[in-house]
Amino acid sequence: MKKIISSIIIKFILSANSNDKRLLINSLLSNEFVESKKKFLAKYEISKSFKFNGRHIKFYGDGEIFCGKNSYIGDYSTVQAFNGKKVVIGDNCALSHNVRIYTLTYDSDQNFNTELRKNTLSGDVIIGNGVWIGANVLITPGVRVGDNSIIGANSVVTKDVDSNSIYGGVPAKLIRLKSN
Repeated sequence: MKKIISSIIIKFILSANSNDKRLLINSLLSNEFVESKKKFLAKYEISKSFKFNGRHIKFYGDGEIFCGKNSYIGDYSTVQAFNGKKVVIGDNCALSHNVRIYTLTYDSDQNFNTELRKNTLSGDVIIGNGVWIGANVLITPGVRVGDNSIIGANSVVTKDVDSNSIYGGVPAKLIRLKSN
């Protein structure tokens, strides 16, 4: 049945004008977006006012994910919650596109040139209220981001971020304290 429907859709797309093609593709993508959002809402604790701003957003893992009120996450972002770990995104947060948050990663202090099982590091990731995270930011396991903080674009956050501060860089470091 799926093959028949797929071939009909392909024939329609090939014969349609560019405007009709665009409408059909947007409709299919929108449906995919709605279905993935439903899965996230069923599996994790996500506020009704939390916004998925874009497509290709991935929440996964057997841990817990909590998303606060009036917050959003952008296109191509990933949140991983490993079993027994949690990710908390506070209220009034802005997570730009391509933000990566992980609760499990490899321990870098080991020999990777072996067939033996690799050691891992894990920890909860807690993002406070009123946090702005720029595009292309990676947040590693065990990090806490304090309230009213900013993490600049293209940063790698490996240590806790103080409240009311601006961090940036690889690895992210304090740039300055905020005036309010």
